[in-house]
Amino acid sequence: MASEYPHLPIYLFFGTQTEAVLGARDAVVAMVMDPETRNENLTEYYPSNQQDTVKLGALLDEIAGDLAMVSFIPGADKCVIVTNAAELFGSGGKAEGKKGEKAEKGKKAEEHLVRWIERDLPQTGHHVILLAFEDESNQREVDQRGPIYQAVQKVGLTRGFSDTKAFFRIEDAILSRRTAECIQAMRDLWKPGKGDMAVYNAVVRCLRYLLQANIARERKLGQDALALATFFPGDAQRNLFKAHPNVRRKYETRVLYRTADLLKAYAGMLDVYRALRPRLGDTYVPDAQGLLEQTVLELLTSPRPRMVVNQV
Repeated sequence: MASEYPHLPIYLFFGTQTEAVLGARDAVVAMVMDPETRNENLTEYYPSNQQDTVKLGALLDEIAGDLAMVSFIPGADKCVIVTNAAELFGSGGKAEGKKGEKAEKGKKAEEHLVRWIERDLPQTGHHVILLAFEDESNQREVDQRGPIYQAVQKVGLTRGFSDTKAFFRIEDAILSRRTAECIQAMRDLWKPGKGDMAVYNAVVRCLRYLLQANIARERKLGQDALALATFFPGDAQRNLFKAHPNVRRKYETRVLYRTADLLKAYAGMLDVYRALRPRLGDTYVPDAQGLLEQTVLELLTSPRPRMVVNQV
C-alpha cells in the first residue's frame, strides 16, 4: 500500500491534535523503515519530565554523527525523531532578550542548524521527523515564519494538525450567544498563571469590539474617520475600526447585545482582573474562573436588543 507521504529527508508534524501528529509519525516510520531494522536504526529524542522542550541545536552533533555512520544493515534507512524542539516554538531557540556574545552565539547556532537541514541532511539519505505538540494555554506554538520551519519546508514536508484555537471559539460563541460552547472553550484554554490571562484577554477584546460597534451605530458615526478617532483608541489593537475588514464585518453587521449589558459585563471583567491579580492586603479574593464564567453567562443570557438601528 502506497504511503500518503513522499520520501523526503525531513518531516515536521505539529499541532494540538496529538493522535493525528503521532499517526503521521507512524506512517512515515512505516514507509522508510522495515520493522526488523527499527531497533538498530530508529533513534528518538524527547523532553525530560522537567522540561517541555529539547534543544535541537544541542543534539545536532550527536544526530549528525549517527546519520553519517553506515547502517549495520546494508541499504537500510536510518530515522531520528525529535519531539518538541525548542527552536520551532517562537523565541524558544532564539536569543531573545540577550545581548552581545550570547545573542551572536545563538544566531550562529541557528544558522548552523539551518545549513545542516538544507545542505547536509539530504546527502545522508536518511530521515529526521520533528514532532511539535502545540499548547495554546502555554503560548507554545510553532513559529511558521521562523528559519527552522522555513528550512524544513525547503527540503522536506511540514503539516499541521490543529483544532480551532480556543481564542476564536470563545469569540464565535459570544457572537452567536452559544453559552455551553463559550464556557467549554474558556475551560479548555484556562490554566492558572498561564491560560487564565489568555481567556481574560479574549473576552475583553470581544466585549470591547461589541461596545465600539454599538457606539458607532447608535451615534451614526458611519465611516467618518475624524469622528471614529474622537471616540475610539488610536492603538490599532484596541480599535475595531482599525482591525482587518473581516473582523470588522463580524461586529458591524449584527446588533447582538444591548449596550447597557455590555457595559455591565465590561465592568465585571475588572473584578475578574482583580481576582487574577490580587493586591497586597486583599483579605478576600474570589475564584477568578468562577467569576469570569458568571460574568459571561449573564451577558449571553441577557435580553436581546429590541430593534436594529442603522444596521450596516
